[in-house]
Amino acid sequence: MIFTIFITYSFASTLNLENPKCNIKNISQYIKYYKANSNEKNLKDIINKKFISKKKIDLFSLKKNIYWLKINLINCDGKSYILNLDNFLIDDIGVYLLRNKKLIKSYTEEYENNIIAITSYNKFAFPLNEKGDFTIYIKIETSFYIPSIKILTKDLFLKKQMYSNMFNTAFYFSLILMFFYNLFIYFVSKIKIYKYYLGYIVCVFGFLFFYDGYFNTLFFKRSAFVGELFFYLFYTLTFICATKFSTFLFQSKRNLFFLNKILLKLALVIMPILAILGLLLSMFNKDFSYLIQKCLLICTIIVILMIITIAIKYYKVRKEFISKIYSFIWIVFMIVSLLFALNILIGFIDTNIMTKILKFNILLEIISMSLFIAYRLKSSNEKNLKLKIKNREQELFILRQTKLASFGEMLHSIAHEWKQPLHRINMISLDIETTYNKDNLTKQYLYNQLNEIELQTNYMNDMINQFMDYFNPNSKTKEDFYLIDCVNDAINLLSIKFSKNLINYKINCFEDKVFTNGYKKEYIQCIIILINNAIDAIINNNIDNRLIEFRIEQIDNIPRLSIIDNAGGIKIRPIEKVFDANVSTKSNNENSGVGLFIAKKIIEDNMNKKLECANYNNGAKFCIIG
Repeated sequence: MIFTIFITYSFASTLNLENPKCNIKNISQYIKYYKANSNEKNLKDIINKKFISKKKIDLFSLKKNIYWLKINLINCDGKSYILNLDNFLIDDIGVYLLRNKKLIKSYTEEYENNIIAITSYNKFAFPLNEKGDFTIYIKIETSFYIPSIKILTKDLFLKKQMYSNMFNTAFYFSLILMFFYNLFIYFVSKIKIYKYYLGYIVCVFGFLFFYDGYFNTLFFKRSAFVGELFFYLFYTLTFICATKFSTFLFQSKRNLFFLNKILLKLALVIMPILAILGLLLSMFNKDFSYLIQKCLLICTIIVILMIITIAIKYYKVRKEFISKIYSFIWIVFMIVSLLFALNILIGFIDTNIMTKILKFNILLEIISMSLFIAYRLKSSNEKNLKLKIKNREQELFILRQTKLASFGEMLHSIAHEWKQPLHRINMISLDIETTYNKDNLTKQYLYNQLNEIELQTNYMNDMINQFMDYFNPNSKTKEDFYLIDCVNDAINLLSIKFSKNLINYKINCFEDKVFTNGYKKEYIQCIIILINNAIDAIINNNIDNRLIEFRIEQIDNIPRLSIIDNAGGIKIRPIEKVFDANVSTKSNNENSGVGLFIAKKIIEDNMNKKLECANYNNGAKFCIIG
């Protein structure tokens, strides 16, 4: 397909460099064009050809295009001027100065600069110091469009180069600064999206470093293939990272699954394949690699359009102001990137201007997105912290409620345990009174009865002290304690519940003196929760031979307490959900399932141990490990 671009033609066919009214920054009106075939590569082949004032650009040619440009100039006093072509898409260039169809000077060095070292990164800049009238023939080999051509005075050229150097230095320094800023945030937050954003910054840096010519000039001046390898690498990785970042940022996998799938296929599969093909073909057949480059550029345009669509959709859906801002920034950036890609394809804007717009936009986008994402991360962390505090408060509330419930049960146990000694004391009092009335009260008899009363009161006192210690918050200090003591204490506290519901228990202590370290009272509370859970399961399932077994053992020097019931096992799947706060194993509404949730919190969060459960034989088995 042939694209024809008409250029305004001036009746003045000769460019007078001394004319102050002449705009020498844009000399397109003085240029004539000739599109050569593959055999017309030398100056002598085209010097007598007919040049026209319109350029024909073949964007979809399988081969590299060869264009010849012709400019007639007059330089009366022989001042120093610079012929400048700034386009990294030029594969080869030749500049020939003729007077009366005789060659007076030529520049044919590929990728070389002919001015001074300060502009060594600039690909194509040629001095025009010839006096009088002469003709310039420029041969350009490229697979894309003909770049804009400028003729500047040497002073103006060097001044522009100085400004360009300053701009590029500030740009690359800012990119490096923002890279380390985002790297620091990634190390602090460990959020996955920052990996792709860091990769995107690195690849943008590498691509533009290549685009500006620094890469080849500084590192691969004598190895075009290695330079091309890095170009394809940076180019494809830039869009891979940008795509992955976009899909995470705008949640396109969830909201736009079909579009997201196409986008990932293009960016993660098709573009890398095209890059590899282009690299391989450049080693064997350069002509076909140009077509691959054009296909790669078209894929790039499609990828950018898809990212813009996803970002616009996200902008419309989201209600948060901060989300709308960074989606808007990304949309603007992608639109500029789209214009840059289209400009590479058809060249409707001056390359140098478009490059500066892109760089400024990239810098603005990276700074803005980094700040907004960091702000979003900070806000998210604050919300998570508030949520954690709220959850912790709820857990403490549930823990207090659970402890109060345990307190109620234990008060019931105290009342039951005190009935017998109180009854005994009452009987002793009556017996003393009866004996006294019969005049049979002796000193020894009174002493024995008072001693019996003291024994009963000591028993009651010991029991109440045990409960007071259990509920005393100031007694929470880590200590070494024996598991058998904890089991016995828990059983004693729940002895009434065992006897009332006709539940037997068995303690199997496989090793003597198995101990652990932690908070003994909280450890006992967890055992009580597990026992209560087992007792309730046995009652609800109407088990006949009711038994709870306690196993105390040490496996690989790790203490383990197992509480096993025969209540038929846990029906919840997966079984680990039994520890969730809103999951209950009971069919009634008396318990919401917080008991096991609290037990797991106490064991794992407070004492760094493990609480596991499994179905065992015809019941459930809970193990406290550690």
